[in-house]
Amino acid sequence: MVDNQVLRGRAIVISNACGDCHGGGGNPAATGWVAGMMSPQQEFKIGPFKTRPRNLTPDSATGIGKYSERQIFNSLRYGLRPGETPDVDITSNVPGQGNHPANPKYLAVPMPWEAWRHMPDEDLLAIAAYLKRGLKPVSNKVADSEGPPDFWASEYTVEKIGPYPAATFPTTHEISGGGSAEQVRRGRYLAITKDCGGCHAGGSNPAAKGWLAGMTKPDQEFQIGPFKTRPRNLTPDNTTGMGRFTERQIFNSLRYGLRPGETPDVEITSTVPGEGNHPANPKYLAVPMPWPTWRNMSDEDLWAIAAYLKYGVKPVSNRVPDSEGPPDFWASEYTVAKIGTYPAAPYPTANER
Repeated sequence: MVDNQVLRGRAIVISNACGDCHGGGGNPAATGWVAGMMSPQQEFKIGPFKTRPRNLTPDSATGIGKYSERQIFNSLRYGLRPGETPDVDITSNVPGQGNHPANPKYLAVPMPWEAWRHMPDEDLLAIAAYLKRGLKPVSNKVADSEGPPDFWASEYTVEKIGPYPAATFPTTHEISGGGSAEQVRRGRYLAITKDCGGCHAGGSNPAAKGWLAGMTKPDQEFQIGPFKTRPRNLTPDNTTGMGRFTERQIFNSLRYGLRPGETPDVEITSTVPGEGNHPANPKYLAVPMPWPTWRNMSDEDLWAIAAYLKYGVKPVSNRVPDSEGPPDFWASEYTVAKIGTYPAAPYPTANER
């Protein structure tokens, strides 16, 4: 019998790039799909912290099998560590109110719960259902993360990132423009909940200074083998951002992973280079940009993101230095050996049940 809630959760887990941190990338058939860190190079070093992605499969000993769907939901909605939170309905994000623990233990970044909490209940419950009922258990004990006991209360976090995030965001840095209002609003929601600001600046707060304006300091770049990947300016600034690209070029970058500045403004109908207007010698976006998972989103959602980036954000002048490394990320020896070749589009379901 088809469980539509589990299928909905699967689609969200893929498109929200859970596997990029928790294992397997955007491919549910990959060995160790969302089974957590399996090598030291998968841990995140953030100031004094070493954050190690957990095993999200329903293995009772090493994964999240011992937690209820409600506890998983609470971790997504409120950022509460599921192992330190009772299995109750929480109705407030204020500690000590509405069953919210008085002394809560929150998940550390890069887990984007501060963005995900803006998703509707039905989507978060669908994710919980998929993780509990849609995956095979994988035994993989991940070592505990290291650092001060409370990520959000540490001096480093308060100074560099900020305190525990506020729940609602004003729209100070946004404008209205072309595109339908409904489409731009949908794109805004997706840009927040897909955690674009987690890499491209501003976190999950569209009112933050420099929201989506790209890297402003060296500690925001990603070192991946021989590559230094620098998050670009996504605002519609014509000189330093995306203002010179059309919505179609932005759509093509999300659907096919093509660099918008090196792709003509045409409709592409094939993932195969040289076919259906797909460039014969394509230039693809490097990781950690999660286009291999985003391309599984609907056309409507990708067009909404493109509309929001063009018409829903104020232009910010911020010239980001070019990324460094071999000219073709996906063809480099490092990428082929450590990550794999350019990702195939369809995914089987070998690790699902």
